[in-house]
Amino acid sequence: MRINEFGTFGICLDVHSEDRFEGRMYVPVYEKERLFKSLHGLIAEMNRALESVGIPHPFFEYRSFSGGTPKKEAGQKKEEVRKKHFDHGNYSGKAATFLVNVLYRQNATWQGTVTWVEGGRSENFRSALELFVLIESVL
Repeated sequence: MRINEFGTFGICLDVHSEDRFEGRMYVPVYEKERLFKSLHGLIAEMNRALESVGIPHPFFEYRSFSGGTPKKEAGQKKEEVRKKHFDHGNYSGKAATFLVNVLYRQNATWQGTVTWVEGGRSENFRSALELFVLIESVL
């Protein structure tokens, strides 16, 4: 599996039900885990992490009603991130654990590989929607 150190996420899903989707996200861009309380929260956190280093490079510019673009976190340097890595052996979700590697950001979405750690299976995804359909299929 091709690993993009800037776009690799460890997703530990702790609670999954019809109305709840909660867990922790680990990514080398951040010093600590990031908690999410919904699917939207996870997507937003993943997107902020990708935007903070700009890799993989997006093939589109964000637009918003406020006219601004998402702010990059101050002090994050690609060299610092390069020294960090995610070791999925140290983390696990109560419901499931996934290793997501975003290789490209084209057509206003993500492309890459998702690995279900407990099941030992990997699948490619062509969009963020397909990524979350794959995650949902495990649960």
